[in-house]
Amino acid sequence: MTCKKSIVRLFTVVTGVLLAAGFVSVAGGHRKVHGLTFQLVPSQNAIQPGEPVWKMGAGVCVLVMVINNSKRIVHYTLTNPGFDWEMDVRDASGKPVPETEEFRKQKQNRQQGLVYGRNMLVTLQPNETAQDTIWVSGFYDLSNPGQYSIQVRRVFADVGKEAVESNRIALTVVR
Repeated sequence: MTCKKSIVRLFTVVTGVLLAAGFVSVAGGHRKVHGLTFQLVPSQNAIQPGEPVWKMGAGVCVLVMVINNSKRIVHYTLTNPGFDWEMDVRDASGKPVPETEEFRKQKQNRQQGLVYGRNMLVTLQPNETAQDTIWVSGFYDLSNPGQYSIQVRRVFADVGKEAVESNRIALTVVR
């Protein structure tokens, strides 16, 4: 097992323990839809793992924890995080953060039928938790120091037509 996989596995276990112990809340700021909830947490690439602070120029990354508290199996695909998760990224004044040039190109390519990325099917059993990584700075311009916030949402066909929203977390980019 590589060092990166070991770190991700350890982070997943620690996050699970914190969720179970109530130190990280899944109830604050997001809706539970038919037993499915999201929790956004800062990734291990922050200045301090689990802290939402990054150095300017570093890739800003968050983890989406998908928690299936329902009695049904939920299936969903993971292709490109920019399209899988509808992201609402805002600056300190509440204004939407502009998309990166790369993300705009990806959107243009998608309209022309050119899609690249991963092709994964996730099966989430009842009472299971899965995670996905979003490199937010690959999709939104977080190149300036300051405060930002992010929230994600997604519709799951197995659950219904209503979108499931995550909590909103604050991010800080420092010099």
